[in-house]
Amino acid sequence: MKLKYLSFEFLLIFLCLVLPPLFTPASAVHAAPRFGWAGAQSLVLAVLLALQLHHIMPPAESSALPDAMPVALCRKKSPLFQCIATATVSFGILMLIYAAVELGGLTVMRLLQRGELPAAERTVTGVRQWLSAATALAAGAFYEECLYRAFLPDVSLLLLAGTREAFFLRHEKVLTAVTEGICALLFAFSHRYLGIPAVINALLCGIVLRRCYTKTGRILCGTAAHCCYNLTLLAFSSLAAAVSTAG
Repeated sequence: MKLKYLSFEFLLIFLCLVLPPLFTPASAVHAAPRFGWAGAQSLVLAVLLALQLHHIMPPAESSALPDAMPVALCRKKSPLFQCIATATVSFGILMLIYAAVELGGLTVMRLLQRGELPAAERTVTGVRQWLSAATALAAGAFYEECLYRAFLPDVSLLLLAGTREAFFLRHEKVLTAVTEGICALLFAFSHRYLGIPAVINALLCGIVLRRCYTKTGRILCGTAAHCCYNLTLLAFSSLAAAVSTAG
């Protein structure tokens, strides 16, 4: 694939998909997830991104890639049992990060004597609502994994290696680390409308999920961990609301 076309595609995706979430207003409504037209659009875009990555990354098409293939992109797909193990461990780490960030946020709020952290009103009741919410969260997780964990960092490294090959080879480790960091920050600040704790949480979780992807070479591995994490948080929120209402 020609690098000029890939550069144009990357720029278009960055402007249309990566930049807008950074400017989402803090007053955005945090309603319970529902699978609708927006979710269907995200799912289609994610599938297209995944197909594009599959097209440009395989070794069989290395003739269309830069001669200096970034080391970070030379990965093999892990077997199924290893993917399940990695996804399970990643999910556990995500839950630990959430607990740590929530505890840290509560501690800071107490020290500043500002009361409690604002609770997001995300509750789901009934089988139909849960099916809709689960579908929406699965589609959203797949979209974010394709965009932030796969396409954005991988294509960034590919373009760097293809357009500045000699410079990239001399500073590959530094450029890889900087690229990974920028992509993680872009994902983190796409959650800015949820507050500072959400940004910190997204940053740490994004790093874990990126590691999950690079270790297994499979987008669905991180998607499973990401989706289970979001579903668990929604279940906690719904349970807390039910207990509060009953009390």
